[in-house]
Amino acid sequence: MAVKTYSRRKYFLAVLVAVSALTGGLGTAAPAAAQPGAVITTPGGGVERSPKAGSPLTNLAEYPKLTPGQLAARVAEDRGKAARGPSVEQAVTELTSTETLDDGRVAVSTYTLAPGADPAKVADSLRRQGKSDVRLVRHGPAPSSGVGTLGSNDCAYGSARTVTCPNSWWSNQTRSNPVVLFNDHSSAAWPVTNAVYKWNQTPNIDSWYTWNNCNPSNVHCVDVRSADFGETGWVGLTTHYYIPPNYGRILDAVVDMNDWYAPTTFTRNAAVTHELGHVLGLGHNQWSGDVMYEYVATREDIGGENPALLAQVYSIDR
Repeated sequence: MAVKTYSRRKYFLAVLVAVSALTGGLGTAAPAAAQPGAVITTPGGGVERSPKAGSPLTNLAEYPKLTPGQLAARVAEDRGKAARGPSVEQAVTELTSTETLDDGRVAVSTYTLAPGADPAKVADSLRRQGKSDVRLVRHGPAPSSGVGTLGSNDCAYGSARTVTCPNSWWSNQTRSNPVVLFNDHSSAAWPVTNAVYKWNQTPNIDSWYTWNNCNPSNVHCVDVRSADFGETGWVGLTTHYYIPPNYGRILDAVVDMNDWYAPTTFTRNAAVTHELGHVLGLGHNQWSGDVMYEYVATREDIGGENPALLAQVYSIDR
């Protein structure tokens, strides 16, 4: 594995040094609207009109990477909000199931809970459905992480956590940054385009969007789907695929959004933003005011510590 240029490592150090001195934030630009009105065929053989169909790849220059100062401002803003409350940093639950496939791959699914869902009851329901190796893991609050040098193998930064520890990552595939191309099959209710371009602001990894059309040339295609899965207790589900014993390198991933839950105490923008964060390698954030918190809520921006942690995970080429 190759260490990225010194300027990138210096970039992240600049963020860390600036955090303690900054209190401002940065707004998130909204992506360009998808082209409306195309007719698509549904899995059942019918047709529907989707505002997403025919959406072009958007010029990512319109959504530049966060600078060290901007990233540090976001981190400082979040830490200020967390200190003022009422949201608190607390232990979080990771609910997962693991299956070994016939081809030797291992599929690890991470579930994002609906508001008010009991993790233990959701876990029992998954076991009754035949899901294998269902686990509930409680993580205590991480030690405060302030100014300092992080490594590419670190699993936490402040309240942000990686989805696995040791962490999981996408390979570069000869590109300067790994590219995750989110291949959207979801209904118009799920604003995947908006979520993708928010995450594309993260340094050292690129997030692209396409509708129902994936060219796998040196990119990682990740399907994003939606369906009515019923009253499962989860709103979103992200599955990563690995080949043991190399559990760090992500081979593939898929996202499923559950249409059953009406967004009364959460937003679907927040839910899909949360799941795409899992895809890139983030676990559940320990701050209840964060978009990556274990229960989906209403916060829709990606925060500061989340992209800061990802930027460090992808600070080397693999």
